[in-house]
Order: sequence, then C-alpha cells, then structure tokens
Amino acid sequence: MSMSQTVREITSEAGSTPISIPRQYGRELLPAPVPAPAPADPQPVLAGPELDVRPFPRRARSRWTIGVDAVLALVLGVTAAAVGALPMTAALVGAAAWPLLLLAAGHYRHGTLGGTRAAHVGVVLMTGVRAGVLALALSPWLPSTDLTTLGALVAILSVASTVPALVVVRRPRPRLVLAGRPRDVREAMAELITTNTHEVVAACLTRSPKVPLGDLATYVGFADAAEVASRHDADAVVVLPGARLPHVEVRRLHWSLAGVGAELYLGTGLLDVEPQRTRVVSTAGIDVLHVTDPVLDGPRRLLKDLVERIVALVALVVAAPLLAALCIAIRRESPGPALFRQERIGRDGVPFTMLKLRSMGVDAETAREALTEVNEHDGVLFKIRADPRITPLGARLRRYSLDELPQLWNVVRGDMSLVGPRPALPCEVARYDVDPRRRLVVKPGVTGLWQVSGRSDLSWAESVRLDLKYVENWSLGLDLRILARTVRAVLGHRGAY
Repeated sequence: MSMSQTVREITSEAGSTPISIPRQYGRELLPAPVPAPAPADPQPVLAGPELDVRPFPRRARSRWTIGVDAVLALVLGVTAAAVGALPMTAALVGAAAWPLLLLAAGHYRHGTLGGTRAAHVGVVLMTGVRAGVLALALSPWLPSTDLTTLGALVAILSVASTVPALVVVRRPRPRLVLAGRPRDVREAMAELITTNTHEVVAACLTRSPKVPLGDLATYVGFADAAEVASRHDADAVVVLPGARLPHVEVRRLHWSLAGVGAELYLGTGLLDVEPQRTRVVSTAGIDVLHVTDPVLDGPRRLLKDLVERIVALVALVVAAPLLAALCIAIRRESPGPALFRQERIGRDGVPFTMLKLRSMGVDAETAREALTEVNEHDGVLFKIRADPRITPLGARLRRYSLDELPQLWNVVRGDMSLVGPRPALPCEVARYDVDPRRRLVVKPGVTGLWQVSGRSDLSWAESVRLDLKYVENWSLGLDLRILARTVRAVLGHRGAY
C-alpha cells in the first residue's frame, strides 16, 4: 500500500470500511485521490438508540454574542461622538474593531471542555486593556479626543461585554464520544454523570464489553471515530489513557476529526491535578507532560498561616458574646461541660486537642460502641443521620455549624487552619492506607472542600478524594473560593448532622 493510501485511509480494527480524510488537510503532501465508493456508516456493535442529529448550538450563540458586542460598541461610540468626546469616524471604526478584537482573543471560539464563565470574563477584560492601550497609542491621530472619556468608554464597553458570559442561562452541554477500554469508559461516564456538565453520546471501545453500557451507542475500534462523532453530532472525542493509541493513529484521528468539526482531547491519566500545575515539554523529539510539585512549604504557606491566625483571633473576639450565650444554653439543657475536647491528628501525624461546643450527651463516646452496627457511613467514618446521642440544642448547633466555633482557638494556636482537610480521629488514622495518609502533610481545617461539597453526605472515597485534591492543588485563591462557598454551605445545611 502506498504512503498516500496509508494516510488517506484508516482501517477499522473491526473490519469496517475505511473512512476518507478530507483532502484540504493534506493537499500539499498527497496527490489527488482515486475516486472510491462512499464509505458505509459504521454500525454499532451493541444495540443502541439512534440519537438525534442537531446543529452545534454553541455556534449560534456565538453569532448572537458577536451581534450584542457590536451593538454595544456602536451605541457607546455614537453616544461619545454625540457629546463631542470622540470623532464619529473613530466611533464607527471602534464599533467595528471591538468584536474583531474579541474574536482574535478567542472569546467566540467554539470551546467544549474546561471552559468557564470566569475564563470568558477574563478574556473580555484583558481585551479591553489591550484596546485601551491601542486607543491611547492612536490618540495623537484622533483630533478633539478626550483621553479620559476614551478610557472610560473602553472600560464601560469591556464591562458591558462581560454580561453575556455572566447571564444565567441554560448552556448546552458538550456532546462527547469516549474512546478507550470498556472499563475506562464506564468509569469516565460515572464521573461525568456526577457533574452533569457533559453528555456522552457514543463510545468507541478497544473490544466488545462484557457488560453493555446501558443504552449508549457503542462501536468497536477507533478508525471510524470521526464518522461516529459526525453521526452523533459530537463536539469532541475524548481518548482515555487506556486506549493505547500509537502516536501515528492519534495524529490521523486529529486530522479526520477536524474534517467533521469535532475536537480531540487526550486523557493524561492524572487524577485531580489542576491545569496550572502542568505544561507540555518537548525533549528529544518526545512530547511529555510535566507536573509540578504541590506547594507544601515556603513563603505562601507562611503567609497563609499568619493571615489565618490573625483572622481567627479577630473572629474569636467578635464571636465571644455568642459563644458565652451558647455555653450557658448548653449547660442549662444537659449536665456536663459546654466545651467538648477530643484528640485529633494534625499535620505529620501529631495529635492535638480539638475544641467544639458539646452537641451530645456526656456519655456519647461510651454509647458509640453500642451504635457501631447502625453506622450509615462507609469506610472508616462513623456517621448516623438520626444519631440518638445528639441533644435538641446540639442538633440546631450542628445545623448551622455553630458547634465548630471554638475551633477558631485551635487555628490561633496553630493546630489547625481555617481551610484544610477534615481533622481525623486517631482510630481513623490507624486504618488509613496510602492515599488517605497523604492528607496529613498539611494542617486540618475548620472548613474545606469536604465541607462545601456535602460533608456527611459524602462517601469515604469522595471525602478522601476531595481532601487530596485540596492538598495537591492548594493555592491562596483556592482558600478564598472555599471560604466563600462555606457561607453557602452553612446556610444550605447540606450534610450537617
């Protein structure tokens, strides 16, 4: 077989008819192809529903957004010209240039995976900064131009153009074709279902699965992945790590997907690693993904510790009257101390005494042994939704997380952080394997990803994964986002029992 035939045809592992790669992606390298009969549609190996073919909704939305940006620029420019702050010619040129600048910055790009509203807003604001610098550079050639008004005009236009990205509307979910081993596809589908942000429309598998993947349209082999994507109107094909595709086949798949308007994504096999910790490095002709080490020490960690201690001390002083009132109420409701002291495991496995407002009877620890058989939690945690040991006042304290206020003193002392993994009991740590033990490399926190994501409603595996995600991807910005989400979690009461 000639080289041109090899490049222009990709043979399916299942023996299906070869598919053609559009000629425009290789016309400088390949001769004109010999006319061949049109390839037949790939057929599912397993019975699956015929999914409706529909146009890409995101493209239509981009056209609408471009029109809105153009109208905004025109209205603001004409208004500035009407008051004499800007020549009419410059206003019209600016109105035409603004959407073009956003287009060049990738604001209207047909994205599928990983795009967020914050990213769109950032692109618009950065484009506004560039537009302001460009307008300032051209100001000597713009007669009767007020630079202050011009700067204000660019700022208003930038902020106004972020509105479409911030409008709360139901966005179409990206339609995906998963490619890989049946087990990997099944696990990826389970992950995507939990987020409900993507729609899996088909799967290309390395072999026929022993257990059908529900009503999902399933194909064997990757040669026809582009046709599968086109047939199901998919936005992207995601090749999972276990697919073991040679680099030549990956390149050909990329070519064929470009011909049907779909994108290609390659799974890295990394778990819960934020993109900012990775970069592609080329060495000796091989492209590899470099993953940086997590931030466990250094100036940023010292800054976090200092700021959290100061904030905790101020919050403790402000909450002192409330704490005093709650302590009196607890003592009046049931006998025993108002504060509950319990040994927990801190950073590097060092034990410390954690403080909480008592929400159970004084014999709670003794009664726990009798309730072991009714534990509703999996793994090493012990949780009961209707725990009989909790007092009526304690239930209200837990509902609003008021029982955790004394932990601010643990933060001031340096035993805990405001944000960090869940503080663990010694009996829990004794049952840790390798992954959960990784949580002990940082201080435990009063709040964390585990709390803002469901707390007691989470399974043991989900709790561990969230804590590890925090440890591996920690940043000051992540702490601020968690603190902001904590307010909503406390008000929403999810998992607070």
